[in-house]
Amino acid sequence: MGRTLHTIPRRLLGGELRRLRLAAGRSQVEAARAIGRDQSRINKLEGGRTSLNTEELAALLDFFGADPAERGRILDMGVEARKRHPRSRAYVDQLPHSYRRLATLEAQATTIMTYERGIFPGLLQCAEYAEAAMRAVDGLWWEPSYEERANRVAFRMERQRMVLEGTLPEKLVFVVTDDALNSQYGDHRVMRRQVEHVLALTADREIELRLLSSWTRDNPAPSAGFTLLHFDQPAPPVGFMSVAFGPSPYLSDPDDTAALERTFQWLLDAALDPAESRDVLEEALKRS
Repeated sequence: MGRTLHTIPRRLLGGELRRLRLAAGRSQVEAARAIGRDQSRINKLEGGRTSLNTEELAALLDFFGADPAERGRILDMGVEARKRHPRSRAYVDQLPHSYRRLATLEAQATTIMTYERGIFPGLLQCAEYAEAAMRAVDGLWWEPSYEERANRVAFRMERQRMVLEGTLPEKLVFVVTDDALNSQYGDHRVMRRQVEHVLALTADREIELRLLSSWTRDNPAPSAGFTLLHFDQPAPPVGFMSVAFGPSPYLSDPDDTAALERTFQWLLDAALDPAESRDVLEEALKRS
């Protein structure tokens, strides 16, 4: 089996470096000057179309003021980005804190299309609901740890800020199965707060939510959720397959992302429209 330079590790690295550059208040021109390159190289780097050698990457991280832990993690990402992987349809991010890196891609996307079964998606979760969901798996998917749980909740809120504050993607659409209203996390007050949160998000911003009956016949995605991200050209779409709390699988093969696009359109067609979905949420709120 042949080996190929996979695009996803480079995309993830580029997204992290862009995040660090913006946090440091540096321009692409300044970043390029710091490593003796031109701006076009930094532009390609942040877009996942190239990588840097270890010395250049280390110098860039020093320029951005990355802390030691982050510096080590991103240097490891640089190794992964330069590595040739066995030819496969999917890339699995197995480096530590893989759950954090989806946010860097979401923050760059022009379109985010998310389907989720039985739980409200992370981008739509209020803090109380997110904490209850994390508490439910504490000691199962990781060793019991209040710190781990708190870090994951804090990052989920930061992830929402990165995507939902400021300029929204051109299209932000969620399809969620209606059993999310019955799959309780926390007590009834948490669930009530979650429904109120979703209603507020979809009322005040250009965010589309459609509820899909969990009993929908011939559902082509019966057991797992996914996210499909579109970007400005020339970057191709990226699919992300929902997992509980393990390594994160990404799809970038055009055949796979086209299949996800078709599947999401099927789900949209089968779901309630936004106004009908809002009516269901409001009724659930009255009953809570």
